[in-house]
Amino acid sequence: MKKIKISQLMVVVSLFSFSLLSVVHADTYIYQKSDGITLLTDKKMKKKGYKLKRVYKNTFAKKKKRTKRKKSRGYRIGCGRLTASQIDRKTRPYLQEIKKYSKIYGVEVNLVRAIIRQESCFKPKAKSRVGAMGLMQLMPDTAKYLGISNAWKTDQNIKGGVKYISRQLKRFKGDKRLALAAYNAGPGAVLKYKGVPPYRETQNYVGSIMKEYQRLEKHHYTRKVSTLSKKSKMDEDFHIFWGKQ
Repeated sequence: MKKIKISQLMVVVSLFSFSLLSVVHADTYIYQKSDGITLLTDKKMKKKGYKLKRVYKNTFAKKKKRTKRKKSRGYRIGCGRLTASQIDRKTRPYLQEIKKYSKIYGVEVNLVRAIIRQESCFKPKAKSRVGAMGLMQLMPDTAKYLGISNAWKTDQNIKGGVKYISRQLKRFKGDKRLALAAYNAGPGAVLKYKGVPPYRETQNYVGSIMKEYQRLEKHHYTRKVSTLSKKSKMDEDFHIFWGKQ
């Protein structure tokens, strides 16, 4: 049987132990001195007389870090990959209120439906990180300004949201894209940039709602409401910034 020197055996044992530790901690570097002494460390060395012999990469730690990054991504309320029929079923419990306030404030029913889908996916208890509430994601200050005493009540939430988008449609002369941008980023931002603000969130928001609105129009889900309410406070709400940037 071939004899193994004690020094060689110690190197093997040390290497095995250190490689186990590296799974939990960091990469392992093996250096050898000119006199044959072997050194294992978790840090790179530039010490004179030591030569790098091998590096054991800690792939486990890197995978763990990638997993953490995925978990830290922002929360989204949207409907995700729900089918059109599934979304239509989620709409039904609120359709009566949507039609009621769309008629009062002169807003197209399908536009309101598209906004609610984007804002909360028809979840009446939805709440964003910045405090927006309910189906149409009313901010507390905006709800108060619109005369909404309890934004968590479905009827009042829809009333407030439809009232607000109605004012933006009047302000921007019926331009849906600008009105939606104002609903998301505030009318001040739209006026400042003379169009949809260059915010990625707002641009995606407007695009998503217009796509859903066009789908609903194509399938004739509901008729347009053409009657505009006479009373408006367009200029009074200029200082309200929805989703303030």
